[in-house]
Amino acid sequence: MIKDKLPLIATTIIATSMLSGCGGSGSKTETTGTGVTDPIKSYKPIECKAMLSASQLALLTPGSGCGYLSVPEKHALYGQPASEKNIEIAVIKLASTSSEKKADPLVYLQGGPGGNASASIGQVITSNTFIKNRDVYLVDQRGTGYSKPALFCTEYSGEAGTPEQLQACKARLEKSGVDLNAYNSVQNAHDFIQLRKALSIPEWNLYGISYGTRLATTIMRENSEGTRSVILDGMFPIEVNGISDTPWANYESLNQIVKNCDNTDSCPADDFKVIIEDIIARMHNEGMVTESRVFIQNLLELIKEPVIISYLLAVNEDTSKYQSALASLMADQDDEQDSGEREGNEGSDEEEQFYGAMGLSTVCAEEYPFLNTTALTGANSQGWSASTQVAVNGMYHMGFDKASCKAWNVAAANDIETQAVASELPVLILNGQNDTQTPAAWGALVAKNMPNAQNITNPQGEHGQLMAGFSCFDTLADEFLAKPNQAVDASCVSEIPDVSYEGGDGEEKSASFTFKNSDDRSDTVYMNGVIGSDTLEVMQTLLNSYPQIKTIVMQNVPGSMDDDTNLLASMEIRKRGIATHIPADGMVASGGTDMFLSGVKRTAEAGAKLGVHSWSDGSGKVALDYPRDHQEHVKYLDYYKAIGIDTSFYWYTLEAAPADGIHWMTAEEIAQYGVLTE
Repeated sequence: MIKDKLPLIATTIIATSMLSGCGGSGSKTETTGTGVTDPIKSYKPIECKAMLSASQLALLTPGSGCGYLSVPEKHALYGQPASEKNIEIAVIKLASTSSEKKADPLVYLQGGPGGNASASIGQVITSNTFIKNRDVYLVDQRGTGYSKPALFCTEYSGEAGTPEQLQACKARLEKSGVDLNAYNSVQNAHDFIQLRKALSIPEWNLYGISYGTRLATTIMRENSEGTRSVILDGMFPIEVNGISDTPWANYESLNQIVKNCDNTDSCPADDFKVIIEDIIARMHNEGMVTESRVFIQNLLELIKEPVIISYLLAVNEDTSKYQSALASLMADQDDEQDSGEREGNEGSDEEEQFYGAMGLSTVCAEEYPFLNTTALTGANSQGWSASTQVAVNGMYHMGFDKASCKAWNVAAANDIETQAVASELPVLILNGQNDTQTPAAWGALVAKNMPNAQNITNPQGEHGQLMAGFSCFDTLADEFLAKPNQAVDASCVSEIPDVSYEGGDGEEKSASFTFKNSDDRSDTVYMNGVIGSDTLEVMQTLLNSYPQIKTIVMQNVPGSMDDDTNLLASMEIRKRGIATHIPADGMVASGGTDMFLSGVKRTAEAGAKLGVHSWSDGSGKVALDYPRDHQEHVKYLDYYKAIGIDTSFYWYTLEAAPADGIHWMTAEEIAQYGVLTE
């Protein structure tokens, strides 16, 4: 369901406990029927300014539009007539600006349940993944976003409320006339089925992420007419229970963490697992069972991060640091990362909300009555200790748990919501090997019932592969949408390395170079991280592969681990005639400042930081302990002469701050030493 790294897009309901059902639901499986009303005149276009915020309006491409689809609060399903009351579904069409755009648009199915698609306008437009070739329809699912009514619980903040708060929210919504039994996947699916007809679209393509994949498969089951192809990203299968199958997902993630350790030379996997189990056992002995679940969740959050080793060592030393150690380590890491990174993680807007009432109505109807009804086999505990199993089996997420569903008290869904969907449609299933919400194995489970499905896993992937910076997977989606009945060329996936925790012992992470929005045709590349022993080789490979690069934007380059390599890499920039730039929120320091100075054209926005300091040789001597004509100084002086910087700058840096300190250059100093070319 909703994803923490994609704004309210995709976190699967990680809600777990050894739960019992909320009252029996006899088998009610039967044909649902058409379930839709006459779509004629049910769609009303409106001015987007009447729906969207000013910031969202500014993002819209030419030709974009907005409107409302009027649908019954309850469609005609299971032999029951449609309700007389109508609700309004908000629709945003993002127009492709391509002169050769395809006639078949794509409809974006948001995660949750309870996420609003309109919050992803920025992400869809800036990523250019789909919109470069097709119009994209963002539809706020019933009960979310700009749709009317929007089911938001004002009685509590965050994702979870107490049973009393939930009962108060439910009572308020029902008093306003909302039938909470109408807010679920099958009703949701028929809104989309009616929308395609109302817009007279002969064919469209479905893209679902997390809960959106479950909604997409529900649409496929209910009425696949007009569906050309389907992309399922972060698969949440109908045949998996979103509450009672959470332990299965969590064990998959814990096992993946051990595998990632095993991929790391300095991380003994067996000891790593033993330490995890020992920490949990000690926490339980100290009465910290609830805290141990937070500890496990923290591990899952760090599944790809080398800092997980430092975190584990810190908690192993003192179990009371299960939270404070994480906060400290992540604060240090955030200081080294570009603040503009992770679109996500991701085009989020101030309008982003979690519509918990819609989410609860869906989960408590479709999951809670059918606890332990699942297509998964085996406990998947993989020999984890008893205390670990006690902790994992009591975890839940987003407030979707037994107590919440008991308080919410909606009618059970038809038991068709426990059964796998079979389809002949062409389907592309995308998984992340490090997805802690919808494990990669769930994609394989769904593919078994879809003979025309292609199931592909990203070794580096977490929750959601598209619009997440993986150019390989964006290319796969392009190929699939162009020819959905043909096998995509997935050879690029084999070039993606497995995750390892190299550098997890506190060593700085070597600098990386990335293109904005994965557009490797751009003449600008973005640099983040410490300059390491491999930076020269990485840079040469990059510049040889992409000779069009003219500018390196240094977002966060706090120094170098290898000064000799740094000077050689910096001269490579100068020889190739490349410019350097620091954005307003960017920072370069120490060896990073030296590299910035190599640019043939050097620019920085207001707010950019340039740091300098002295150096030490590791023996206790610092730079000014050496005579001015010593060879240790000569290599730096020769470098400054080669790039046209007065050597007085070098002596200034040695006096500006000690080797273990930093001095941030003032505007006057930057001007005095000719740091910028304009």
